[in-house]
Amino acid sequence: MADAATLDSPETEPQTADHGHGDHHDHHPALEHHFEDLDQQFDAGKLGMWLFLAQEVLFFSGLFAAYTVYRWANPQVFVDAHHHLNTTLGAINTIVLLASSLAIAWGVRAAMRGDRYTILTTHVFTLGCAAVFMGIKTIEYTHKWDEGIGAGNFYKFLEGQHVHGDWMFADYVLGLTVGSLAVGAVVSLIGMVLASNGSRVWGWCVGSVGVSILSLGLGIVIAKCIMLTPLEAEMAAAHGDGHGAHAAHAEDHAAEPAHADVAHASEEGHAEAEGEAAHEEPYTGPSPAERMSFSGPNFFGIYFIMTGVHAVHIIAGMIAILWVIAKAADGQFDADYFLPVENVGLYWHLVDLVWIYLFPLLYLIH
Repeated sequence: MADAATLDSPETEPQTADHGHGDHHDHHPALEHHFEDLDQQFDAGKLGMWLFLAQEVLFFSGLFAAYTVYRWANPQVFVDAHHHLNTTLGAINTIVLLASSLAIAWGVRAAMRGDRYTILTTHVFTLGCAAVFMGIKTIEYTHKWDEGIGAGNFYKFLEGQHVHGDWMFADYVLGLTVGSLAVGAVVSLIGMVLASNGSRVWGWCVGSVGVSILSLGLGIVIAKCIMLTPLEAEMAAAHGDGHGAHAAHAEDHAAEPAHADVAHASEEGHAEAEGEAAHEEPYTGPSPAERMSFSGPNFFGIYFIMTGVHAVHIIAGMIAILWVIAKAADGQFDADYFLPVENVGLYWHLVDLVWIYLFPLLYLIH
């Protein structure tokens, strides 16, 4: 902001000013009338953004406090329940959000230099990453609901049993995936055509929406390649058991001599272990399935609220990024005025930071 333009004081500015070349530098089009200069406007806007982020931190702190209380009260339930979350998908989403943070930081740096093209490309890339994140979360959520794993009274999961509903989300995933990829490709193409025909703002906006839809479908494809539905998991397990039975049968023949040699030693060790176990108190507490039945809704209530609120912030961030893209395509940012780009970048970093805490707390419990 060292080169920020300034307004002359009202006393020295004539009423019928000549809007010539020098006046263009004194009256930056982005300067609001209630600020004296761009530096003051920048400082005020930055302070307001930090205050907004502080209240966001307080808001999420309440959710993290609720997580701490419930986990302290039911530590074993949280350990049991987190096995129903897919760690690989959580790790992929973490990498995707880190990449988006790097891109938007690059975009802010480009805004400081007045590099409009880099602002646009980095923000479109960030939009794509956000949409991939949402696509993966879509599959995670729908799988949970199809298994009867919901929040509060919607929790109907029973170990070893399947929920039979009138309709399942999994039945519509293929249509959603194909639709997202096809519609996203068409909308992106329309955006390119508009941009090439001189409608730069509409071209970048429509193209960005197309990239988002296309990336949403890509996220769904990635998640489906990793996470199987309960029925698909059963079929894969049955297929694997068939191969496993043949392999085990072959291994049994190969291991018969060795098995005979170690059988006597094994029987002796087993007898000693049984003798020691006879002196231990039998475990009379609830089984993992019983613990999940009674307290599983607590964990998944916390899971859906925290990740759901985070997803709402992701969507809000995508809308803000799309707004930045429209303004940047219209040429409203330069080396003197880039406050909105920086503020949206700060907001996006906070959203990513919240996920950095959510991932280990929900997916990596030990």
